[in-house]
Amino acid sequence: MKKLRSSSSGSKKWNLIKKLSLKLRILGVLLFLTASSYGNETKPIQQISYNVVRNQTVIGTLKVTCGMENSATIYYLESNIDVRFILRFVIKGKETSVYKNGVMVYSSVFRKVNNTVKANHNVVYENQNYHEKSANTTKVLDFETIQDNLVKLYLNEPKGIKNVYCDNIRRIVRLETLGNGKYKVDFSDGKYNIFHYKDGKCVKIEANSTLFSVTLIPVLS
Repeated sequence: MKKLRSSSSGSKKWNLIKKLSLKLRILGVLLFLTASSYGNETKPIQQISYNVVRNQTVIGTLKVTCGMENSATIYYLESNIDVRFILRFVIKGKETSVYKNGVMVYSSVFRKVNNTVKANHNVVYENQNYHEKSANTTKVLDFETIQDNLVKLYLNEPKGIKNVYCDNIRRIVRLETLGNGKYKVDFSDGKYNIFHYKDGKCVKIEANSTLFSVTLIPVLS
């Protein structure tokens, strides 16, 4: 009897570990979709909202705004996701990117999952270099000037662009042209997005991983 109980207990623990591992991998996909910030003085010049859909159910929203403030072009991406997979996740974040004369000069990311801060960093372009600032640390990033980041892809077709900066992971990632208005962005660990465009505007985004996928569909105004 003791051996049977021990075996049963071990099996339950192993199943729990597998479920928690699966949960963390799925969470990684959702974190790529969350970001935002607000600029009350910014004049919007372009804006789009998406529903985040999983298994034909809307689990969140995502809104991208491009605006002008003084001589700067500012992008805001605001999202909220509420999904249950084994456990419930409420994911909110803030992200802002600022361009001057076609060059990204500022990027910030702040994100919470169930009220726990998961990301809080910014990147500033100064003295001909990008500097990553997080908490009390600062380091120089080995990038040349950044002219395109991921948030731009939510608005307009990236014709002629080969690489984009991913603010969340602070990396330059490859942008692959698939043809017929489709483009693929590879991140890491099997995560990738496919952006679909029609007449130069984004009409669908597929966010994929090996275990979990969602689709972003524009909300018709």
